[in-house]
Amino acid sequence: MYDCVSIGSATQDVFVFSQGTQIHRLQTIDGEQAFLAFEYGAKVRVEEMFISVGGGAVNTAIAIARLGLHTAIVCETGDDDAACRICAALQEGGVDTSMVVRNPRISTGYSVIITGFDGDRTVLVHRGASTDLSRREIDWERVAQTRWIYLGSMAGASAQLWDDIAAFAAERKIRLAINPGSTQFERGLSGMAPVLAVTDVIFVNRSEAYRLADVELRRGDQDEQEAMRRLHAAGCKLVVMTSGRQGAHAFDGQRFYFCPAREVQVVSNLGAGDAFASACLAALHRGLDIEQALCAGSLNAAGVVGQMGATTGLLSWDQIAAGLGDDRQP
Repeated sequence: MYDCVSIGSATQDVFVFSQGTQIHRLQTIDGEQAFLAFEYGAKVRVEEMFISVGGGAVNTAIAIARLGLHTAIVCETGDDDAACRICAALQEGGVDTSMVVRNPRISTGYSVIITGFDGDRTVLVHRGASTDLSRREIDWERVAQTRWIYLGSMAGASAQLWDDIAAFAAERKIRLAINPGSTQFERGLSGMAPVLAVTDVIFVNRSEAYRLADVELRRGDQDEQEAMRRLHAAGCKLVVMTSGRQGAHAFDGQRFYFCPAREVQVVSNLGAGDAFASACLAALHRGLDIEQALCAGSLNAAGVVGQMGATTGLLSWDQIAAGLGDDRQP
């Protein structure tokens, strides 16, 4: 019996850190946009660079396993060296990889993460085999042997699986946590209705919550609360919304919760959302209340943003419990 099965994307990631980046901000009537820039045609110095594994399903599976939960992953890779490195990292992290699909026709997904001097990043993504996962490739009876499904963003043909997985979780009475991506947001609130109606926990950042709930992006608690209310009304039992350095909010239909972000020197914020969601889910699974779950997520995210790489700074459950002042054992 698994505690959680993580379903979604798997990539090989190349991290590039350069203080030669420039940030250009453009103010419009609709708000502000920021652009990461380099001088055109220039040779830009890179202070640090390394290769790791990534993708929402991989990051989350490793994080949840490190928190002491029996974890498996469902994803699709190519049949190449990158796939071998991904599976090796998952196995080293204690994740069951028996449901990883190897595709000899398509290469493994690949990302280049360019991190600037402020710790924020721009990601160049080639999704590769992650977009090709199909219903027939999933061992549904194995997936049924879990208490939670964590469903990460999916694109391309594999995005069609979102409705199938949500319906399966509801039918088998498996708790469902979701972290939608751009393909899911394009469907809008009504298009996502079949999934949201059976969702136990949705993890979104502030701008994602506004986009999915179709709330105008302005500054103020009332707008944030309205976005969370709409997502809850659509069926999500618990809405969790992260806001980076501003902390995290949640709404369960009865009250709003808030946890401030931990003070930490940000090296790179890549993977912070996956780390937050993983620890929050693990805390809920262990029976902690919503406020404690938000604090657990904040602790894990702080560990990740303080180091380069989406899984380098992940915490164990003992470290989370110590940070919470909780003496409960795994």
